[in-house]
Amino acid sequence: MRKLTAIVTAMLISSAISPAFAAGTCSSNISNYETCTATNSTENATGNTTENAAIQKPTEATSYEELMAQYKKALAEYNSLKAELEKEEKELAMLKAQEAELEQRYNALSSDVEALKQEIEYRKQLEAKIAELKAKLAKAGNKVEMLRRKFMALPKSYRVVRGDTLWGIASKSYIYNDPWQWPLIYRANRNKIKNPHLIFPKQVFTIPRNITAEEVIDARRQALRTPPPPGAKVIKVGPVRAEDVPKTATDYFLFMNK
Repeated sequence: MRKLTAIVTAMLISSAISPAFAAGTCSSNISNYETCTATNSTENATGNTTENAAIQKPTEATSYEELMAQYKKALAEYNSLKAELEKEEKELAMLKAQEAELEQRYNALSSDVEALKQEIEYRKQLEAKIAELKAKLAKAGNKVEMLRRKFMALPKSYRVVRGDTLWGIASKSYIYNDPWQWPLIYRANRNKIKNPHLIFPKQVFTIPRNITAEEVIDARRQALRTPPPPGAKVIKVGPVRAEDVPKTATDYFLFMNK
């Protein structure tokens, strides 16, 4: 009798627990999936919110194929980023290994840049200097032209007066300003002058102006071989050197004689 009572009690307890257990579980039958889902959702909202928050079940719109496609896409992106990261890390490691060489090359390039800066600055200074020289040259050229015209305007003839000598005529500032150039007058007037030490008043001599440097040199040589006239104040001079004579006698008489 006591055994029968225990069996009945167990059966009653089992019948009382079964509905509650059934409400918390789902049948393996697929037709009951929606019912099970709705029941479990209710339970999640009331009693198991914290536990089930980490477990997100797929919605009805998400299929196996969609999940697989998303997974493959995410995996491909991950692998691509991983490969790119590995490539950049390898390049960084290579650059670190070459850091000394790169620093040396950088220093060399910096030195070259500084040298180029100095060269550019020097070029600018040179250009400024050239511009200044051009301005000075133009000014000097104007002066040369003015003096050339003045020289060409000097008398091209001379009328002898009492007491004149070829030496004295050549020494006049408006003739040659150099007594040692008297042979120039003598050569240009050989038809009027028989003896260079003997000239007469009222004779008119041609004064050459278009004279070559060679003629200037030869005139000095001839004058040095011929004694000056009596009473002449002689200043000791030497032969004219070719390197001292400009290409035009005009320049010679304007700038070299005092």
